Amino acid sequence: MANTLEGAEFVMALMREKIPSEVAVVSLFDINRREFVVVRQSGAQKSAVLTRVPEKASIPREAMRTKRAVVVADAGTDPRARDDRWQAMGVDLRSLVCAPVELGGRYLGLLELANPSDGGHFTAGDGHALTFIGQQFAEFVAERGVVIDADHVGQAGHLE
Repeated sequence: MANTLEGAEFVMALMREKIPSEVAVVSLFDINRREFVVVRQSGAQKSAVLTRVPEKASIPREAMRTKRAVVVADAGTDPRARDDRWQAMGVDLRSLVCAPVELGGRYLGLLELANPSDGGHFTAGDGHALTFIGQQFAEFVAERGVVIDADHVGQAGHLE
């Protein structure tokens, strides 16, 4: 892959293949604003590409602090899962898993999946798998750089 955004597309496809889900999201970290920016999205009715979530939001903060995925089995009733990005996508959030993309304590991004395709809930095993994918993607992003510029990300970030 030539650049970070191509890598994000690859990772997003891998996430949905290994952990089938309604929506997959790859966000990268804007260090200047201390926010995660959606750069690639697969699934959902509407695009949330270029929307942001603060680093201090509950689930991203926990994922970064623990350096492993946060699994929210029942996201519909968990207040930590309330996030404008999911509403922007038109997603009725039932279950969520969010993994850090970080290397050596440096925040690089997030990987997120919403609503397993089988209608069930994400499990700890799903969280472990997404944590591993996030670790590998972190090395790729660290080499190629974080890309959050709207001209490069564009609406091409919403894929089916």
